[in-house]
Amino acid sequence: MDFTTADPLIGATLDRRYSVESRVASGGMATVYLAHDLRLDRPVALKVMHPSLATDPDFVRRFINEAHSAARLSHPNVVQVFDQGQDQGHVFLAMEYVPGRTLRDMLNAMGRLGVREALQVMAAVLGALGAAHQAGLVHRDVKPENVLLTDDGGVKVADFGLARAVESSGQGLTKTGTLMGTAAYLAPEQIERGVSDARSDVYAAGVMFYELLTGSQPHTGDSTIAVAYQHVNEDVPRPSRVVPGIPPEVDRLVTRATERDPRYRPGDANQFLSAVLQVSGGAPDSGPNASPAFAAAPTDPAVQRPEPAAENRTVVVDLPPVLDPEDDAEDGYPEAGEPWWRNRLMLAVGAGVLAVVLLCTGWWVFFGRYAEVPELVGAERDEAARLLAEEDLGLRVSEKEVYSDEAAIGEVAEVSPDVGESILPGGTVTVALSKGPRSVELPEVVGEPVENARKALEDEGFSNVEVEETDSREAEPGTVLSCDPEPGEEADREGTVTLTVSAGIPVPDVTGEKAGDAREQLESAGITVEVVREFSDDVEKNTVISQDPEEGAQVGPGDTVTITVSDGKEEFDVPDVTGKTVEEAEKELKDLGLKVKVTVILGGDRVTDYKPKGKVRKGDEVELIVTPFARGGGGGQGNGRGNRDD
Repeated sequence: MDFTTADPLIGATLDRRYSVESRVASGGMATVYLAHDLRLDRPVALKVMHPSLATDPDFVRRFINEAHSAARLSHPNVVQVFDQGQDQGHVFLAMEYVPGRTLRDMLNAMGRLGVREALQVMAAVLGALGAAHQAGLVHRDVKPENVLLTDDGGVKVADFGLARAVESSGQGLTKTGTLMGTAAYLAPEQIERGVSDARSDVYAAGVMFYELLTGSQPHTGDSTIAVAYQHVNEDVPRPSRVVPGIPPEVDRLVTRATERDPRYRPGDANQFLSAVLQVSGGAPDSGPNASPAFAAAPTDPAVQRPEPAAENRTVVVDLPPVLDPEDDAEDGYPEAGEPWWRNRLMLAVGAGVLAVVLLCTGWWVFFGRYAEVPELVGAERDEAARLLAEEDLGLRVSEKEVYSDEAAIGEVAEVSPDVGESILPGGTVTVALSKGPRSVELPEVVGEPVENARKALEDEGFSNVEVEETDSREAEPGTVLSCDPEPGEEADREGTVTLTVSAGIPVPDVTGEKAGDAREQLESAGITVEVVREFSDDVEKNTVISQDPEEGAQVGPGDTVTITVSDGKEEFDVPDVTGKTVEEAEKELKDLGLKVKVTVILGGDRVTDYKPKGKVRKGDEVELIVTPFARGGGGGQGNGRGNRDD
């Protein structure tokens, strides 16, 4: 069954800009439509949120914030976000339209990809994720459905930040139709603690890499909970167990990216990309001494984990030799007569050295390797980055934005971990940059064009602006009449600002009315009237034939409406038909739209007179008078006299 025609959005126009043409796809969070941008004359992909999400104000607020962040991300492998809006109860994103198919479509068609093709796809995906991670954004929903393949072989990643909007609004794993279908790519820390960062994207990319190579997901089950349990408790296997012949360095790419402990994964997508490019540019030897695809050191350099040994590698462990009591002297035991205290001194020195080593090791493990988070609150963004870099601890920085009444816009309002707390080298410091106070004075926008008013509000941080139109005789169409809250009041930047905008004066329909009545009706509505007169064969004189603009149009006060008034049928002179035969005269007059009456007096076949003379209109009657021809010589005159005598 074709549901396209039943979709109420097909044929609709959102935000008076995007004309919806057809439905492309539907998912658990939104429906994607192909639309046409009427303003810029280009196709766009319109992602319209499902009603269950659009009615949640908390989700809408977070969705708008995430959309603004994604719109700032510019990379050739990222689907660009052009616009975001709300109209008729629909929350939507206008994005770059990418004709082609998804990576999921390709997997369904091909089963799996070759090693070379899988590496190429992953390089493009990781390039997009790396740009996002560098900008402080985390995708949170990496999966084949969000990777688009263009017709010319390009790869683009879509839906940055949308999963965060859903998670933050309380629509998590347990709500049907939201993130339920992505459990196959969730990192263990997302399942156990509900936290995610760049390394969570790396885990999801590693699972997707496994799927590209093998054609199946590493963990499957009858329910979402079963799949999530496996992610938390079981390692992702090497792809070569499913598809023999996959090189060991490619196996290591997958297993390193999907480590259950995020400390052992690459720190972000750029590190993962470097390893992929190293392998795709020339795979190392596969012998026992081959170097791994990327370094074995985990994110936390204080926690070391040995690289898994290859299956054909022999591990040798050196053990101390077993001493024979009979060979005590030869193997270091004192011979008879040696001082007994010498052995005890050596044991004491050894025990002391061991104690010092243990103390130093314990101090390093529990205290020495940690650093304190420096004082960053109040610093500018670049200054905070410099202070962290000076610590020379390899700290990674994650950025977010928060409201703050104390910190100026762009300054650090808070950090996590807090200032003075201990952090491991290579750890992540989250820097919250101030967006300014949450409540600010609403700017003066009354009397401004609606687009200027909207921009002024957005510049002050008000992202949820609604527009209501009303008829007005005082202001031009599109002019702001009032604002709620009122300008000058303290308003919540997360709240809704409603602009009441002039729709102008609706033009009434005056066609078919008398000219005087039409003029009076238009002028009483505050509209200037211009009259144009023209002849009409169909409309009675002094009656309105047409108007411009037509009924229903909106005009401003003092604008002009032109009415065309009938002057009746067109007048013209009756041609002189005297001397012509009755047939000739009658045809000529009828061709002009006149009626003809013939009056014959005493016979004859030529017109000697006609009436009326002068101006007539179509449909008027002309009388032809026919008498014996009386012009010419005397014979004719004698004839006439003779007849009259009779």
